[in-house]
Amino acid sequence: MATSTKNILVGAASIFVSVGNSSNDAGRPTTKSTDLATLMPATTSARSALLGSSTYREVGYTNTGLEISYEPNYGEVMVDQLLDAARLFKQSLKVTLKTELTEATLENMQLSWGQLDYVYGVNSSGTATQAITTLIPNDSTVTTVADSPAATLKMSAGALGDAPVERVLVAVGQAPAQIGSSVATTDAGTAIGAGSTTTAIRGKERVYVARRVVSIDTTAHGLKRDSATVFPVSFRCLPDSDPSYSGMEYGVVIDRVYNATY
Repeated sequence: MATSTKNILVGAASIFVSVGNSSNDAGRPTTKSTDLATLMPATTSARSALLGSSTYREVGYTNTGLEISYEPNYGEVMVDQLLDAARLFKQSLKVTLKTELTEATLENMQLSWGQLDYVYGVNSSGTATQAITTLIPNDSTVTTVADSPAATLKMSAGALGDAPVERVLVAVGQAPAQIGSSVATTDAGTAIGAGSTTTAIRGKERVYVARRVVSIDTTAHGLKRDSATVFPVSFRCLPDSDPSYSGMEYGVVIDRVYNATY
């Protein structure tokens, strides 16, 4: 490929996380090719489709962008006849994703802390609590009864043997402007909704799909007079052992072209 400034990427990504997780009734959603095709139709951007999905929610504004770290670790085989290693072999691998959540909602606090419990709100009669998947300001389900909480996030202490909460993370950002109808469509798991050169208006985007992410690092946020409250979060990405994901256990990175409709 010839050098091209069109391959230079600039711009932040929109980040989405699954509403369900690995431990509750909703469940962590699968990301097989059929699922991705639903989230990435050929005539719509993935961001628009994810915004309209009840399975995922957008975390909102972020700070410092999204940092993706791929960290292989290699062992060495030393021999007497060489001063350097004769051979390297991969002995471990770690993939992490880091960002700062700028919208200080209880849902984002729940995400950064890796909590299992939902955010709860009191129902309109003020007599019971109910799970609120996405807390909307002035939602009709949130009561205005005096002394009743509008929303609550339970800070669970957990117990010995608890497994970390796993979610799916999807990030939608800029794709190289050079990609076009040559994007392969033979593998639905790696190229979804490739566009056509006959379409007058086409959109291009890069989609990162991480199948199992866990928030495991220490996170701290401040309440300060001269700065916004942000939730720093570091996700450890784990491989999925489902045979359907052979060769792409961590997830996929998709450069796609979609036929925009107006």
